[in-house]
Amino acid sequence: MTFREAAVAELDIEGVEERAEGAVLALGDVPASRKEIRLARALQESMISAVRPALHGVDVSYRYLPASDGVRIGGDWFDALPLPGGRTALAVGDVMGHGWRSAAVMGQLRAAIHALCTLDLAPAELLRRLDRLAQQLGDGHLATCLFAVYDPVARRCRMASAGHIPPVLVHPRGRPEVLQPPTGPPVGVGGGFETAEFSVPDGSHLILCTDGLVTPPGRDVAAGMRALCERVAGRARPLEQICEDAVRPLTGVTRTDDAALLVARLRGPGGDVVVETSLAPAPGVIPQARAFTRAALTRWRMEGAAPAVELLVSELVTNAVRHATRPIRLRLVRTSGLLCEVSDGDTAMPRIREPDESAESGRGLQLVAALSLRWGACRAPGGKVVWFEHPGTPEG
Repeated sequence: MTFREAAVAELDIEGVEERAEGAVLALGDVPASRKEIRLARALQESMISAVRPALHGVDVSYRYLPASDGVRIGGDWFDALPLPGGRTALAVGDVMGHGWRSAAVMGQLRAAIHALCTLDLAPAELLRRLDRLAQQLGDGHLATCLFAVYDPVARRCRMASAGHIPPVLVHPRGRPEVLQPPTGPPVGVGGGFETAEFSVPDGSHLILCTDGLVTPPGRDVAAGMRALCERVAGRARPLEQICEDAVRPLTGVTRTDDAALLVARLRGPGGDVVVETSLAPAPGVIPQARAFTRAALTRWRMEGAAPAVELLVSELVTNAVRHATRPIRLRLVRTSGLLCEVSDGDTAMPRIREPDESAESGRGLQLVAALSLRWGACRAPGGKVVWFEHPGTPEG
C-alpha cells in the first residue's frame, strides 16, 4: 500500500479506475484507449513546469517519469512560484488514480494553487482553500499535496501537508533529514491542516517528490525514504546530478506509477543587504523611521529613491502606529531593487478605501499602490506584515 492509499484506504479509487481501464482494453476498444493515452500524456506534459522562473535565493531542478504502462498516466505535478517579498512557493502533488481524468484534475488543482498564491496565504490556509475547492468540483478530486514557502531573508521554510510524502532537507555538509510537518488528510476529503516552520541553513537542498519515486513494487514508504536519503546525501554537486542520482533506480525499469521530483537549492542573501529596527507604537517614531530608511539607502547608493521610499515607509509605519499595541518592526531588504516590510501585532488586514473629498485619511495605501512596483500584506504569527517593492531608482 502506498503512502497516499494509506491516507484514504477506504477510498479505493485507484483500483476502480484500473479495473475500468482494463475493461476498456478487454472489450477491444484499443483505438479509443490509445487516444486517451495520448490525451493524458499531452495534458500531463503541458502541466509540468518547463520554464524556471526567476526566484530569489532558490535554484531548482526537476524530473518527471511517467509510468511504463501508458494506460496508467497519473496526476503528479510540481511547481516553483515566485511570491511577494522575495519568497518562493514550492509545491508537489499527486492526484488519486490514473488516466486522463486524473491528469485533468491535476491541471485544475495546479491552476487553483497558482491563483491562491496571489493571496499570499499561509501554507495551511492555502491547503484549506484548495480542499474546499476540490470538494466543490465534485467527487474524484482527491489528491495529496505538500506546499512550502521559503523566505530567504529569514532563512525559514513554512510548510503544510495534505497526506503527502514528507520532504527531505539535505544540510550543507550533506546530512539528509526527513522533515515531519503535521500531515492532514488528502485534498478533497475535508479536514484540518497545520503549518510547520523549519530553519534552513544556507546551501541546503529541499527534496520534494511523489510516492512513485519512493514506493516501487516490493518497497514500503519507510524503506523508500531511507533509500532516497542515501542517494541525495553526501558531497555538494550540481542540482542536475542530484536529480539523476535520485531517479537512477527508476531509470530503465518497469514503473507502475508516475513519479515527480523537485530539488531546490536554498540560500539567503549575502553581505549587507538586510537592515531592520524596532519602533515604538507612537506617532513620534515617524521621523526615526524616515532617518533609518535614508541611512540604509545612502549606504546602498540608492539616494535617488530616498524621497519616494521615505514617503512610502512613513505611510506604512503611520498605519501600523494607529493599530499596534506592541513594538513595530521595520525591515529593508536590498534585492534587484528594494523590499520594505512593516510588521505589527494587529491581525486586521489593510485594504484600499475610496475616501471622499473631505476625508483626512484613507489615501495612504492608494499612495503606496501608486508609487511602488507592488504591495501587499500577509498574516504572520501574532500579527501581520505589510510590504512594498520599489525599483530603488528615482523613476519608481
